[in-house]
Amino acid sequence: MRAVTTVGDARLIRAAAFTFLAAVAILALFFGRAVLIPVAVAVLFAFILNPVVTWLRRLLPLPIAVAAAMLTALASIGVLAVLAMTQLAEVAGSVTAYQANLHQKIQDVRHLSEDAGPIGRFVAMTATLAKDLSPEGGATAPALRVQTSDSSLAAIATVLAPLLQPLLSIGIVVILALFMLLDRDHLADKLVRMFGADVHATSEAVGDAAVRIGRVLSLQLLTNLGFALLVGASLFGLGMPNALLWGLMAGALRFVPYVGAILGALLPTLIALAVMPGWLQPFLVLAVIVVLDIVIGQLVEPLLFGESTGVTPLALILSAIFWGMLWGPIGLLLSTPLTICLLVLGTHVSQLQFLRVLLGDEPALQPYQQIYRRLIRNAVTDAATVTLKEIEASGRERGLDDALGRMVVLAESDRALGRLTTEQTAAIVEGTSEVLEFLAANADNGSDASADQPEPNGSASQTTFRCIGGRGEIDDAAAELIAFALRQRGLAAQDARRADATAQTGHTVALPLLCYASYPSEAVLRYNLRKLRDGSGRARHAIIDYEVAAPRALPPGLGGAISSQMLVGDIAAICRIATQHAVDTTSTMATLSDRT
Repeated sequence: MRAVTTVGDARLIRAAAFTFLAAVAILALFFGRAVLIPVAVAVLFAFILNPVVTWLRRLLPLPIAVAAAMLTALASIGVLAVLAMTQLAEVAGSVTAYQANLHQKIQDVRHLSEDAGPIGRFVAMTATLAKDLSPEGGATAPALRVQTSDSSLAAIATVLAPLLQPLLSIGIVVILALFMLLDRDHLADKLVRMFGADVHATSEAVGDAAVRIGRVLSLQLLTNLGFALLVGASLFGLGMPNALLWGLMAGALRFVPYVGAILGALLPTLIALAVMPGWLQPFLVLAVIVVLDIVIGQLVEPLLFGESTGVTPLALILSAIFWGMLWGPIGLLLSTPLTICLLVLGTHVSQLQFLRVLLGDEPALQPYQQIYRRLIRNAVTDAATVTLKEIEASGRERGLDDALGRMVVLAESDRALGRLTTEQTAAIVEGTSEVLEFLAANADNGSDASADQPEPNGSASQTTFRCIGGRGEIDDAAAELIAFALRQRGLAAQDARRADATAQTGHTVALPLLCYASYPSEAVLRYNLRKLRDGSGRARHAIIDYEVAAPRALPPGLGGAISSQMLVGDIAAICRIATQHAVDTTSTMATLSDRT
């Protein structure tokens, strides 16, 4: 009892320490954002340019390759910025020309609310509520007169002050990225030395992070740039002014996970409502952007990205919310690469494996564990779906072992520990039977999953196996599972509950298989053999064991004649040994018949 209390206290202390460290890290990220944001942007900028620098190093020395890549990137960004600013200036100068179009659309909406219709009543109710909530008296504040200085230097300072901080941040990002690219090999060595004594494991983690982030950012940059050009060309074809600006804006917003795509479609649509006459063209603008986003997101990006991110959509959304709250719009843009970094840490650092479980798109449970949970909840259809998927992925024999075979072993282990109620045990047994019926029906409906199974030996085909649960209800499920596997190999097999061990067959030779989901005691083995009575010399004990290849020593007392009657291994191995046993038994009986 004292040891259990000590272990519980240690876990509580670790949880409290982890919570404290996480809170400190979040506070540091928030209050240190003025320094951390430029550093993070510089690191990602270096990741994007790293493949270009690597390619240029084949032709040029490192300093010249870095300078060429940096100048090309800055020139491209500068051209795009100039185009965007020029387009924005044109939009600002054309605002007054759009007033008549906006006035007409407002009149159209107002016509919909005439004649005391539902819209009119809703507007009237809203106006009444606004009037009731407004301060009484309606007095307006007196106008303030602001005296401005006539100094030209003050005017210049007023204009330049808002630009100083962004320009300073851009300069810091460029300088940091430049030195990171020039000293990238030494920086990688420092990271390996700082984060782990295991050089190989840490090098794998750093390389994995670099490859994933560089690939994701490069492909995002290419796909979003292509999306921007397609949107700009489509809007230009629809006759929308400043189409290039709206295309670039839609492409830039796609860097924000999920929310950015929605904003990238809504903003040009709202602008089109103000700019374009009528109602058809604005909705065509929305339709074009949505269709292009679906094509890029559902067809192009899956082909290019493949399994490069490894992050679930829910994790990306939560990450965008978290980093957006900490760092604002820059945090939204950085959320995806930062999440990938956390996923890589969880993959390669054992103490942070929970990050891989929370963020990764890999299943948190093995197939047999998923089936076990679903059968306990009586979700038989879901369990059958998982089983069929595993069989299709791994093949009939291995899939059956990895899905249902390991499931019954896990269920028997929990039953022996007293973790399963009577209802849960019954749900597992009945659910296993229903899943096997589903698999049999799926095989009968044209599935060729068993087409590669070996043809049974002629002697074995004359034999019927009677698979009987050897000890408890879970063993009944194991017997039904082994009988199903034997039938999949083309053999005749019947399954029976442990209470019905005398099932009759119409075949000449009937071989009993006493099936167990774990090692039974010697007393159980001997009792089952005595219960069979007739034909007990041909009976065998089939024990599902996935650790037998270790090799594993048999439990004490299981030796001699009993051990020679045991078929131990996975379901596929049990079926192979049982087939050979049928051949030997049939041959022996044929020899005895010839002698008589």
